[in-house]
Amino acid sequence: MDYAAISPGGQVICAYNEILSDGIHPVLYLLDKDGKANKMSFELPKEEGEQEAGQLSNIVTKLLFPGNDWALLQDGPGKVYQINVSDGSVKHIYELDSDTSVFEIHAVGNTLIAQDETQVLCYDLQTGEQKPSDEALNQGGSENGLFSAVDTLDSGESIYNLSRGGLYHYKFGGSVMEQLIDGNMNSLGAPAFYPIALAMIDEQNLLVAANDTNASSATGVCVLKYSYSADTPAKPDKELKLYSLYDNKEIRQSISRFQKEHVDVYVNYQAALSEENGMTVSDALKLLTTEIMAGNGPDVLLLDGMPVETYIEKGVLKDLSALFKESGGSYFENILNAYKDENGQMCAVPARFKIPMMQAGSAYFTPGEDFNTFMERKDTMANMQPKTVVEKFWYTCGAAWQKEDKTLDEAKITEFLAKLKNAYGEYDSSQQDDGMQMSVTMEGAGTEVEEDTGFSQGEFNLAYGKCNTNFGLYKSMDYGMQQAVNEKLENGSIDLMPGQADHVFVPFMVMGISSKSAQPEMAEEFVKYLFSQGAQKISQFGGFPVEREAFLSVIDGHQYEGKEDLIAVGGSDLDETLSYPMEPTPKEEIAKLTELVESLTTPALQDDVIKEAAVEEGEKVLKGEQSPEEGAAAIIQKVNLYLAE
Repeated sequence: MDYAAISPGGQVICAYNEILSDGIHPVLYLLDKDGKANKMSFELPKEEGEQEAGQLSNIVTKLLFPGNDWALLQDGPGKVYQINVSDGSVKHIYELDSDTSVFEIHAVGNTLIAQDETQVLCYDLQTGEQKPSDEALNQGGSENGLFSAVDTLDSGESIYNLSRGGLYHYKFGGSVMEQLIDGNMNSLGAPAFYPIALAMIDEQNLLVAANDTNASSATGVCVLKYSYSADTPAKPDKELKLYSLYDNKEIRQSISRFQKEHVDVYVNYQAALSEENGMTVSDALKLLTTEIMAGNGPDVLLLDGMPVETYIEKGVLKDLSALFKESGGSYFENILNAYKDENGQMCAVPARFKIPMMQAGSAYFTPGEDFNTFMERKDTMANMQPKTVVEKFWYTCGAAWQKEDKTLDEAKITEFLAKLKNAYGEYDSSQQDDGMQMSVTMEGAGTEVEEDTGFSQGEFNLAYGKCNTNFGLYKSMDYGMQQAVNEKLENGSIDLMPGQADHVFVPFMVMGISSKSAQPEMAEEFVKYLFSQGAQKISQFGGFPVEREAFLSVIDGHQYEGKEDLIAVGGSDLDETLSYPMEPTPKEEIAKLTELVESLTTPALQDDVIKEAAVEEGEKVLKGEQSPEEGAAAIIQKVNLYLAE
């Protein structure tokens, strides 16, 4: 069953895909209140350009049953059909034209609401005619994003809608969309929370059905009741300022949980870099330094990509060692103490970490081999994008470039670029980035797209011979997938990625508290919470937890206990799929990965200004646009300017 919808009177329409000789066709069944099913006569017209046998004729993408006698169905191209339930005839067809995307649809009363990224359109479900444009509704949709669920209490004269900002109310023809619940203050705005449906009980009580990747239920589906509380302030008196260069889902999820437990605190989270503001890392760091020196800076710093060691030396960060003496948690001490100094001070502490890993057949990689041995082989990185190659090896090599005086070793960088160029070979200028970003959507979870440096991005390319090695930042364990890929290889194996530095890990979600914090006690309480077992078990696929029990919970595959199904994961081509059993991770593999984590000793260099210079100039070397010596000199020049500032 692909879709189902229930009417006010209790009938149900279900949509299935039926495989026939001429293709795949959606089929609708109507169930009465006693469960008796009858096939409906309605058929979707074939989509233009799909004439060959075996192709999809058209698909159902949304099904609504707002009236007892008629239903709404949206197809692949985005058309909406208003269907009479009794005979399957079409009452109205709504042509929703959009240059950007397919419209999301909702129905309240006699109004069809169709929304895309730029506008909200309304149609009269009695006449089929489009209603005049509603400026306030359009503005609310533009500011708050797509409506994930909609309901009404007055037969459609006004609507309640859920979007990324929380719960809103709007009366048609009105001048403003009113925010009733600020999503930043509760679970409605949590990154792991994907609302499915909204039911308004009355003006002060509502039900929300949602997919929550951190819910305790086996499927992740939950129903929550929200009630108005006159005693709870709309915005707490205490404000904690949190700053990062990049938006972080784990942090947002933790903020949501923390504020639920600390209703008197508002965590004001600001991520500096976005596509909208166009700010560079260097610009952001300059602005941050100015704010801190002026006493207006954040209380808590998420230090990923920042010059952590420089901040520690300059006294920007407060010692956090006392927090961990009191915590009682069991951590990977080698990760936790990544920035611990000789005096025992811990001014920056990673809450999570990633591991640079490599997978390949024996012809291209031997577990445990060093950087020089790996780079002597030809074609190890054939068909890979130069920029991605340089960025991934930056993590295992950058930590070896820094001298004791914090300047960079030009000879080491030249060696890095020369060996990388040797293994990469000649650049094929006709090669285009296929943009193959793999993602897996588990039942009850949202879709997580892998970033360019991620290990899982190249698994299908490796399995189907499009590349000879796969390497990148390993941040979650999928043992079944690893085995499925290895089975496609000649003596396939997976191990630590070679580099100029040994046993490297990438500190992630590195937390620090400003030595000039206006809320030092609350900042400590928040950071302490981030290292609690509950917060550590929150998973947005952003890295392994540093707390041991939480680490075990994200690698042991406990969610597969008792399951016998197979999960098929598709690649960029329908002929390239990998299937493996959904089973708990074998104990020996858990022990093996745990032992590997305990062997990690070298934190990757945290400074994205240096990384950006290395990636930019390194890409030119791999493309043959400059020599390794020229590339190294250019990196040194850029970094010296930055360090001088």
